[in-house]
Amino acid sequence: MATKPEVEDQEYIAFVGLYETANKEGYLGAMLIADTHGVPGEFRCTHPVKPNPIQKPLYGHTLEYHIGVNLCGVPLIKAAQLKPRIIVVNREVLLDIRLGIEIPVSFIRRAGEAIEIRDANSNETSGRDRLDCPTGKFNPIMIYSNPRFANDQIFIREFLAQNFGHLDPLEPFERIETAIKVLGEQDKRFQ
Repeated sequence: MATKPEVEDQEYIAFVGLYETANKEGYLGAMLIADTHGVPGEFRCTHPVKPNPIQKPLYGHTLEYHIGVNLCGVPLIKAAQLKPRIIVVNREVLLDIRLGIEIPVSFIRRAGEAIEIRDANSNETSGRDRLDCPTGKFNPIMIYSNPRFANDQIFIREFLAQNFGHLDPLEPFERIETAIKVLGEQDKRFQ
């Protein structure tokens, strides 16, 4: 499902998430592209990806990675009509979306939440920075990026610092979750 973009001259941020279906039998990928004030410009959601009983043990711990990055994340971004400056993801495993696109990708958590991100194929911890909200309106955040793209961390930090006073970069994920629930209520295919 997709909505049409409205304004082409804005800077945009893509919020990409991976969510379990309500019945826990699969995953949905969803993307909200919003301007730097959080106003939606485009929304897309995949149909549920439901691994069969053979795929679950064959993929093991790489199942979420495969579904989130290869089947949902990269295709959602490539299908977008609006071109975001950065992508914010809701799961650390989605940082590898960056391997399939040319846009910096960041995973963000509230500061104080204990977490260490490691690349699935490396022992290297990803880049990370703390960012305080200049207005005090939002709690500080920790910004993580894919360690294979060292320059992304600087760009992401600067971009978010310019907008953090009026945009909470985690709040759009709450809107995405709500939209997915509404889709599930309206269309059983999204459950």
